[in-house]
Amino acid sequence: MEATKKTSTTKAALLVIAALSMLLSGLFIATASRSDANPPSECPDGFSLTADAKNCFQAAVITSADNPNSCDEGQLTPDGTKCFVVAQIIPQEGRTLCPKGFSPDDSIDGKCARFEPALQRADACPEGARGVGGGCYILIAKGPRGAAECTTGVIAGTNCVITGNAPVNGAATCPISATVIQTGTECYTLVAPAQGAASCTAAGYNPFGTVCKTINPMADDPDLAGTFTCPAGPAGVTVTPSRHTVGGLTKIDSCSYPLQFAAGACEAPLTTDPGSGLCRRKVDLRPGPAACADGFGIVGGKCIRYESPLAAAPQCPAGSVEDSVGDCRKPVADAAGAFYCADANAALNGKSCVFTSGFLIEPTETLYACDKGVRTVIGSGSAAFGDGSTVQVICLLGDSNPNTSTAPSCLKGVPSTDGAFCLVPRIDTAPAVAVAAPVPSFTG
Repeated sequence: MEATKKTSTTKAALLVIAALSMLLSGLFIATASRSDANPPSECPDGFSLTADAKNCFQAAVITSADNPNSCDEGQLTPDGTKCFVVAQIIPQEGRTLCPKGFSPDDSIDGKCARFEPALQRADACPEGARGVGGGCYILIAKGPRGAAECTTGVIAGTNCVITGNAPVNGAATCPISATVIQTGTECYTLVAPAQGAASCTAAGYNPFGTVCKTINPMADDPDLAGTFTCPAGPAGVTVTPSRHTVGGLTKIDSCSYPLQFAAGACEAPLTTDPGSGLCRRKVDLRPGPAACADGFGIVGGKCIRYESPLAAAPQCPAGSVEDSVGDCRKPVADAAGAFYCADANAALNGKSCVFTSGFLIEPTETLYACDKGVRTVIGSGSAAFGDGSTVQVICLLGDSNPNTSTAPSCLKGVPSTDGAFCLVPRIDTAPAVAVAAPVPSFTG
């Protein structure tokens, strides 16, 4: 069957259709009102100005794509133009359908077949083994002669576990922090003495927390600019003023000095802290980190050391022998030689070589039938020739799907809504964003 030729005639027809669409849409160049037939200078070559003078247009190009043919049912003929299915063979009672030496065989779907015994290769070593037939072996690992032993400690798995002296803590330290202080060897924290143990002996001062304090009554009055001085404190004690600014004047707002504690105000086990009048309370030292003797590590609170156990020299397991290089060889049985076919045209089937051939009879109406389609003969084989040539009877279902598609395209600009034209902005205006535009209106 001759292949279908898809020529440029199809493309020409599509261009004519596009031109007719252009006429039916009423899209005509407004030349009647112009005195000159030349394209306006506002448009690129090949483009014409639309009636509203906002854009330029030209007819879109119709392109086609020739995709591979396909069949909704069956398969393509060699030339790709038709679809077919293979014809059904009608059994012929009492007739030989195969060449001499061949016969139909149900195990291969009734094809003409001839069987010959397959050849067998010599016995060889199985996969993964070494050596040659009659002397195949595998390598195995040596094993220990006896159980492992420990000269010190006890055996645990593959190690000797030795337990040493208990861990010993390092030097204790003071847990110094924002509230814990260390002075010399003493580690302590400061606390206030018992209530009532402190008093303010200077006139005008009263207890306020850990200090004696007096307030300036004019500190917050911006109209009183008078001076204020801190009252004297006890002999030998420094009074500290606190200042702030009010109405542009810096004033003393309060004065204070540390509370004075009476002797013996810090009751045992507290001790008096010199200078601050507070009491010291002892803080326990923090034990140093636990450590073991050299070579030991802490495991479960104990000092442990691991050593390798002693074991006898390894030897080859029973059923194997040691070769000259020290490997253990264990003999294995030979593997039977694989079957194969000397003729490449045969297929190995177990211990047989299978040759197949086509039927050597005329493709008569009584031998082949079509459930659907038109019965057609391909080839020229004949039983009369006895040359082994074959024929094929097929059922033609009809033409294949050409799968040709067409679509408008623009080499420049964007297509109009109906796809018949390509639109570009006027060249004397700012470039517009390339988006699909509606079909412009024209006068004609």
